[in-house]
Amino acid sequence: MPPVIINLVAAQSETGKTTILENLLPVLKHRGLRVAALKGHLHHYDLDLPGKDSWRFTKAGAEVSGLTTPDSYILIGSSSSKSGNDAAAEMLRDMDLIIIEGNKKSKNPKIEVVRGALNREPLLPFNTIAVVTDCDDLNLDVPVINLEDSTGLADFIINRFFSSKSETKSTSGEFTHFDVSGRPKMVDISGKGETLREAYARGEITMAPETLARIMTGSMAKGDVLGVAQVAAVMAVKETGRLIPMAHPLGISGVDVEFDSVKDDSKIEIGVRVKLTGQTGVEMEALTGVSVAALTIYDMCKAVDKNMVIQNIRLVEKKGGRSGHYRREQI
Repeated sequence: MPPVIINLVAAQSETGKTTILENLLPVLKHRGLRVAALKGHLHHYDLDLPGKDSWRFTKAGAEVSGLTTPDSYILIGSSSSKSGNDAAAEMLRDMDLIIIEGNKKSKNPKIEVVRGALNREPLLPFNTIAVVTDCDDLNLDVPVINLEDSTGLADFIINRFFSSKSETKSTSGEFTHFDVSGRPKMVDISGKGETLREAYARGEITMAPETLARIMTGSMAKGDVLGVAQVAAVMAVKETGRLIPMAHPLGISGVDVEFDSVKDDSKIEIGVRVKLTGQTGVEMEALTGVSVAALTIYDMCKAVDKNMVIQNIRLVEKKGGRSGHYRREQI
């Protein structure tokens, strides 16, 4: 999707647009948006002076010229068919949001700045979607946001243009591993308190009766199948943060692994219980432990039974954390 483009405008200069934008940008960045800020509708700028290298590059035919340092860059370009704003927006198509300071005549959505000491009457130019002001008595048909409320302004922009992708709390039952621009992220748990957390998961692997018998009697060529699977489950629990992209590396307090053979159904049921005192739950660790234990059993027995089936891996119970106690009705 192309980036959202908004113009921040005012009836005159010295209304504090730059300061408003300066305070807004870190809030939007913290919310997960990639934002570009442009100074728009200038009649000229002195950066690309005639005779300078970048000017010479452009005159020689470069579509874009620029200046770079080890940690920053400035790009200069033009387009015969587009305005400077449009050409810049095309180059910035990987951004989520472009905020252009200035240009009241723009066709983009506009947020107008109104200062009581300068221009109490808003212009409300075409396509104005909100007013930012230090006046307490403005009665307008568009949202009015306090001049110093950067969080409120960020909320307005996100709700207006990115609400379908915005992050929701996990208690709402919606996904939290995406930022407001729809990109995957690791959830920030720094504000959570440490509590005792526990998760229990189960799964099963079905097999031929002869395979089950050989596992239980320890006669598999590769050795003690369940002993190796138990070690694999513990190792998998500890490695979950490396295996699952958005899972947090955790300091696990304890892991219990159990195996139950069910002769009538020719299967082995696997249970893994994980505990820690921390800021996030251990459901993924328990589920990963079960999965890798089952895979280990398969690996050690596949030479004699390739028809084994790993199935029904599920979370049975979790304790601790903001969402409280959960237990599956049908274990």
